[in-house]
Amino acid sequence: MSGIISLSDASAEDAVGSKAYTLALLLQSHFPVPKGFVIAAQAFQRAVQHDPDPALRMFPEALCHAIMEAYRTFVTPPVVVRSSCSAEDSKSASFAGQYETILHVTEDNLLESIQRCWLSCNQDHVRTYMAQRYSAGRQTAALSVIVQELIDADGAGVLFSKNPVTGNEDEVVINSSFGLGEAVASGLVTPDFHILSKRRKEIVARELGDKTSKVILGGSGTRVVETTPAEQTDYSLRDEQLHELLGMAIAIETCLGYPVDIEFAYRSGQLYILQARRIST
Repeated sequence: MSGIISLSDASAEDAVGSKAYTLALLLQSHFPVPKGFVIAAQAFQRAVQHDPDPALRMFPEALCHAIMEAYRTFVTPPVVVRSSCSAEDSKSASFAGQYETILHVTEDNLLESIQRCWLSCNQDHVRTYMAQRYSAGRQTAALSVIVQELIDADGAGVLFSKNPVTGNEDEVVINSSFGLGEAVASGLVTPDFHILSKRRKEIVARELGDKTSKVILGGSGTRVVETTPAEQTDYSLRDEQLHELLGMAIAIETCLGYPVDIEFAYRSGQLYILQARRIST
């Protein structure tokens, strides 16, 4: 069905949104991005036209069938469902945390999760965020939805390819913790903190975080558990992983042409790039 596109084939940012376009570009450039597909904003248009009340909008039957077919073809469950908006990840507005992201999604709750994500563009806090950053003529945005394989991470975090506080372009800043990256992104833990120098290719500063808990997959969703005493007194990333992330940050920054904010995960020693966006000001 037109409007459902594998990440390995997506090529037009205006069709799939900034986040999906960037992931597709990285995947097609052979970076370690988990497989997935995108339901482009245009695929939802019939639902919009059918009912003006967002709460009552239902997907056409043909779209539901196409989504399930793409799920069985392009990904191995479980998956994560997240937004890809035409206004996201710009210089002035990242939209980080504004739209709904649903973790540990399976066939049983796939359509419901996609609808929740898609309808989150109508939430009041999203409209307020949009109004604060754009003119009155652009206070709605076309929202596509990404369905992507979920990495059951041993450790994860966020990386900045330039220091977001000082603006130092030589410094790569990494925040990390055990388990899924949700613990870092949501502020659940004080993560491990690392600074590496691009020029000197070395770790120049680090601080052990107060990692008393972590987010893991459990049941039909995620759950928060206590970290072990060993995890609380150890760094969540080994030195060789920090250097791998340093090289990855330089490579992605070069590929995209601007400083980036990267979400990453490690599973059984394998690095995965979950998201990359321009560092917003």
